[in-house]
Amino acid sequence: MTQPGGHFFQTIKKPVIATLHLKALPGSPSYRGEGLDRVIENAVSDGAALAAGGVDAICIQNNQDWPPAAERAETIAYMTRIATEMRREFGPIPLGISILPNGTDSALSVAHAVDAAFVRVKVYVGAVVAFGGIIEGTAYEAQSFRARTGAQDIQIAADVYDRSSSPLGSMPIEEAAVQASRQGMADALVVTGTSVEESLARVRLVKPRVGNTPVYVGGGTTHENVGRFLAEFDGVIVGHTFKRDKESGGGVDVARVRQYMEAVKRVRK
Repeated sequence: MTQPGGHFFQTIKKPVIATLHLKALPGSPSYRGEGLDRVIENAVSDGAALAAGGVDAICIQNNQDWPPAAERAETIAYMTRIATEMRREFGPIPLGISILPNGTDSALSVAHAVDAAFVRVKVYVGAVVAFGGIIEGTAYEAQSFRARTGAQDIQIAADVYDRSSSPLGSMPIEEAAVQASRQGMADALVVTGTSVEESLARVRLVKPRVGNTPVYVGGGTTHENVGRFLAEFDGVIVGHTFKRDKESGGGVDVARVRQYMEAVKRVRK
């Protein structure tokens, strides 16, 4: 299959990947019966605002499915339907898939079905303690899926010590990053701290150890500080910053997106 913007992580300099937060999907305990069509309408509306604002890619994520259960069959089905609609509306924009809490085969299945460019995997190597208990890394499952389905063009962005969980054991973050990029063969890494300074401290440990593997930050950027991040990271993943009301999870505000992208353009120049 041909991926729009194929090999995304190697072709776009300092990209801005927007995370599109879906409303709760049918089958999730947090779903309130709005209907899948309404979920799709919200996704397309947010996608239109992100596209108009000039982001480089959109990553669809089921972040309002609480408690999350990644491998539910209905989640895969609904995400595929939504991603298909997004591809129809915004075909030229590279598309990513992220299924919480740690969907790997499920995200890759959706991505393969809709010609997405990449997936994001929250726990790729090692193991962590998170909301649902212990989550183990899925690098083997990811690479096995790509090998048996011929889906090598779907790239993998692997979080290293995602800030929403705590690692089991005391392996330094730079060692975990080496394992994810080398043995795990991730195409890109996502390194994010709980503050601006912690994120920058982490990337300074990781970047010298992972060669040409690009390293992205997964949160904490604004139009005011994105220059600091792009000076050291290879790109940024942005979600709540683009919302009209970040506290209540309101929809995407195109003015916020444009303000952010103007700051990015100044950095790129």
